[in-house]
Amino acid sequence: MQDKRALSLKAHQSESYLPIGCKLPPQSTGGDTNPCPNSPVFRTGSEPTLSPALVRRVSSDIRVGEALRGSDSQLCPKPPPKPCKAPFLKAPPSPSTWLNSEAHYCELNPAFAISCDRAARLPSCAQDSYVELLRARQNGALGPRNSGTSYLILDDDDGVRPWEPPAAQMDKGQENKGEFVKPLLETDSSFRPNNFESKLLPPENKPLETAMLKHVKELLTNHDPKVIAQHMLQMDCKVARILEVSEEMQRNMGVSSGLELITLPFGHQLRLDIIERHNTMVIGIAVDILGCTGTLEDRAATLSRIIQVAVELKDSMGDLYSFSAIMKALEMPQITRLEKTWTTLRHQYTQTAIRYEKQLKPFSKLLHEGRESTCVPPNNVSVPLLMPLVTLMERQAVTFEGTDMWEKNDQSCEIMLNHLATARLMAEAADTYRMNAEKILEGFLPDEEMSEIFKTEFQMRLLWGSKGAQVNQTERYEKFNQILTVLSRKLEPPPVKQTEP
Repeated sequence: MQDKRALSLKAHQSESYLPIGCKLPPQSTGGDTNPCPNSPVFRTGSEPTLSPALVRRVSSDIRVGEALRGSDSQLCPKPPPKPCKAPFLKAPPSPSTWLNSEAHYCELNPAFAISCDRAARLPSCAQDSYVELLRARQNGALGPRNSGTSYLILDDDDGVRPWEPPAAQMDKGQENKGEFVKPLLETDSSFRPNNFESKLLPPENKPLETAMLKHVKELLTNHDPKVIAQHMLQMDCKVARILEVSEEMQRNMGVSSGLELITLPFGHQLRLDIIERHNTMVIGIAVDILGCTGTLEDRAATLSRIIQVAVELKDSMGDLYSFSAIMKALEMPQITRLEKTWTTLRHQYTQTAIRYEKQLKPFSKLLHEGRESTCVPPNNVSVPLLMPLVTLMERQAVTFEGTDMWEKNDQSCEIMLNHLATARLMAEAADTYRMNAEKILEGFLPDEEMSEIFKTEFQMRLLWGSKGAQVNQTERYEKFNQILTVLSRKLEPPPVKQTEP
């Protein structure tokens, strides 16, 4: 009677403090003749035994009768097997029984048997029986519980992968689409002004040729603002790799859209191209206004047309990238100082001036504060606002001069975090932007000359000439900024301060 009580206490003893080497009484011979394995230690952890075929062994430095606690380092990295808690429990089956049962993990996938066999190191008789089991499975004799789950991703073997189709099923020359292809790190710009074949420009041209500037102005004047916005959207989608992205380009990028690529480290060159196009458009719009040397009414009409294009980009096209370029050009110091031009705009184009002041400027402010997701639904956007993100990612050092307006705000740190959060949403919604752009441009027939004047290479050649287009970006922008300042002061000279006698 006392022996039974002692045995009952041992059976209910806490697993965190069990004696080592405690032997269980032999089980009664009946349905199962396999004895319980004589392991010198009891399992004290809660980690389950992942594979019944792998019998855990205890290192020789553990002494019999020594207590093993849950916090001891002896538990790591291989906890001992869990013992039978009561004498009437059924003993675990032998390895030969495990091979014929469906509890073996290698049974989930026949191809994984190689690694399982290598890790388990079963006896030769057990290996032979398992080879027979594999042959039966390959011949179509699947067990009642054949799982399709593959664990080959955990194996370093260079054998067959579950996602790779058999060689017999692949045509010659056909690429395996499931194979990972390392993305290419682009080092050259996609804009090559000297190799650009133009139907409007000669092979070599000088910067700001008068005849070409007049021809471009006529093209813009003779087309509706909505048509102009459609041409700009089409070119923006090509540069940002939203539309017309081939399968080869997707493999080289490693992603399906340029909106994802610009958020990745190896999207450096695409970010530079996006900055190049944006700055070139800003300068081109400023030249369109300041290069109009005619009457004051002509400049006001040009300003009104540009504002109408911005409205179409915002409302009809959903192209926030080009919209931000127009707004940046209209907010340049060389443009805002033209007081007579803006006054004429308010008098002759009152509705356009009101829309610019009451709608476009507040909307642009919200965008650059990182509140794009709150003020614009993704279903209405084809090209999101890209400049804050690419500018932050490509800035090499902290600068205080030449920063954007939103960076001079007291909440600039919070605004920066908003732009980064918007970039993550932008990458996730890349397919939505692509479908929106396809829907907007459906049935659109672009004009050949209009498409050319909105290409970045054409604008670079027009502004800087065939030789100046190859100069460093910073140097080009600084020199042209000086040119715009001279043109602005020529149109409306600054008031002369009268000196006191």
